[in-house]
Amino acid sequence: MNSSSILLCFVFAAIGYVLHPMLLPGLLDSKLVAESSLSDGYKEEQAKKTGKDLPESEDDTEQDTAKENVAPEPIKPEVVETPTPVPPAIVVPTPTPDPVTTPAPVEAVVKLSEQALINILKASVKAGDVNEFEFNQVLEWKLAGDEGTHQVGMVTYQADTIFDEQKLEAKALIKDGKVVKWLWPTTNTKMR
Repeated sequence: MNSSSILLCFVFAAIGYVLHPMLLPGLLDSKLVAESSLSDGYKEEQAKKTGKDLPESEDDTEQDTAKENVAPEPIKPEVVETPTPVPPAIVVPTPTPDPVTTPAPVEAVVKLSEQALINILKASVKAGDVNEFEFNQVLEWKLAGDEGTHQVGMVTYQADTIFDEQKLEAKALIKDGKVVKWLWPTTNTKMR
């Protein structure tokens, strides 16, 4: 150990000696130091400085409460019940009749004309079925084809975004003469 290390040890010891009495009450208040870890001499000094009686140690209060509770609680044995085994259910297969080839019922898909579809889109936007844009923002209405049993309508609208004004699109799925869903066309997620 060289002389600079010894000098540092003395410096830190002196700092600790000076700062310890100033920091200890704060550490006790914040519960970082337990009061039971303090020496009896320190407790007596603090009692003299503050003029208060020495608090009873935690050991004394534990002994007093232990004396009051002389009768210990009876220990209850833990009883574990084993479930009675249930026999496995016997499944008897029911005979299936020979499959008869019946044609599946054909849904009557009503195809709307482009103008009828556009009228349905306009009514849906006016009714407030979609909150992303308003009727007066729409630039173009058009029929975009079919998706399964739905007809698809596309709407192009002008919107103010964080990137300035942009033309955006909305996709509507139409079935039975009603708009079922408004979707973002690129992700097919539902619009608000």
